[in-house]
Amino acid sequence: MSEPAVTIQHRLVDSLPGVELVQANYQQFSFDRHVHDDIHIGVVDIGAQRFMHKGQHYLLAPERISLINPDEVHDGQGMHDQHYRVQLLRISSAALAEFGRSLGVSRSELFLRGPEIEDAELYQQLLALHYAHQHRDSSSPLAQDSQMTAVLALLLQRYAQQTTAKHHPEPLARVQLQQLKQYLLADLSKPHRLAELAALFDLSEYQFLRRFRASIGMTPHAYVLALRVDYGRQLLKQRLALTDAATLAGFYDQSHFTHAFKRRYNLTPAVYQQQLHQTAVFYKT
Repeated sequence: MSEPAVTIQHRLVDSLPGVELVQANYQQFSFDRHVHDDIHIGVVDIGAQRFMHKGQHYLLAPERISLINPDEVHDGQGMHDQHYRVQLLRISSAALAEFGRSLGVSRSELFLRGPEIEDAELYQQLLALHYAHQHRDSSSPLAQDSQMTAVLALLLQRYAQQTTAKHHPEPLARVQLQQLKQYLLADLSKPHRLAELAALFDLSEYQFLRRFRASIGMTPHAYVLALRVDYGRQLLKQRLALTDAATLAGFYDQSHFTHAFKRRYNLTPAVYQQQLHQTAVFYKT
């Protein structure tokens, strides 16, 4: 008889100690009843998992989320022993409490309501978070930081025992936005992090993210990408080679520059540069 098929990958989140991301594929594998010391937030994107929690039975399927607190007895196995893939966010109680303080959530409020919820928005954000970390070469660290912050904030706001009062965030002041822009333009090739940008204004990552969105209407990562594309366009006007323009503008490689440029201007940087040169020759006197 063949052994049950199990493949697991673990990733630590360097920007937030105490957080671990797991992708696991299971085939004909069952968990015995157990507990753990950290909080588990699970989603499946392939198949489904049956699990028992405090004597009650639940089904973790696409569009559903499992929230398991420390020391809660549970088990798990594939539906009809079929293959399923689970994406798991593990976070220590201390790490979640530390993050919660930036939202005004006290330590006593960090018991999460579960064990199974249906929340399409949070489900999609969790999947996007996992996929981004699984493809780090094509995902900005700033984008990953922002995704993690947004996921944890939404999790606490909706499923902590008590939620924080909702209010509209105060936008960043114009002078702060100018300061931020100059800071980013000083080195667009730098892999900026959310904590680094928040520290410029003595804000938590969550506070900075909300206030930035209220000011600009996009995420910090999208804003940096826009600056990089525009700077790359300026370099193309100076007749720099595409590879050099991509590097100086902070893109991973020429392919990433081309993809971002085309999404912005609906033509490739090579065609753009060629058109500029043709126009220059046409009007030369």
